Amino acid sequence: MYVLHGAASHGTPHTTPSHGGRSGSGVPSQSAPLTPPSAPVITNPPSPTLVPPAPTNPNSSPFSCDYWRAHPEAILALLGYWCTLGEFFGLPAVSAFGRDPSLLEALSNTRSDGIGALYREGTASLLNSLVNRNFALTTQKVREEFNAAVISDKAAATQAQLFKKANEGHLKHH
Repeated sequence: MYVLHGAASHGTPHTTPSHGGRSGSGVPSQSAPLTPPSAPVITNPPSPTLVPPAPTNPNSSPFSCDYWRAHPEAILALLGYWCTLGEFFGLPAVSAFGRDPSLLEALSNTRSDGIGALYREGTASLLNSLVNRNFALTTQKVREEFNAAVISDKAAATQAQLFKKANEGHLKHH
């Protein structure tokens, strides 16, 4: 391949091989002084806002029903999947409510009776017992008390109040 460099004095084109041959007087041409390239500007993208995982500090306070309801990602981080109340409390819990709600549904139920309160506060106590070894009740005790309370609305309301006290940190550790 040849590159056309201009016209010779006789009007015929002068060609030079493209592999580096030179024509002319042999004097190197002057070029602009070389300046080192400037350093590239690197900007870091803003850090995303991270949602903390389920509270696992064994010395942290217990968390209310409202906390757990407002932080479903903490439940998912704690358990790894969406499970139902029946998986934790068994058949008595399911039969008292009429169906087997997820833990989030149990926390969010709007029933105004003792059973509704038991589901909300009992579920919060269950989650608190799983994340805090110093919680007032063990997971087994929460299960036992929950299942014993579903026999009547009055028993459910009474137990819900005890669970609420535990969830608020007002019940001493057994």
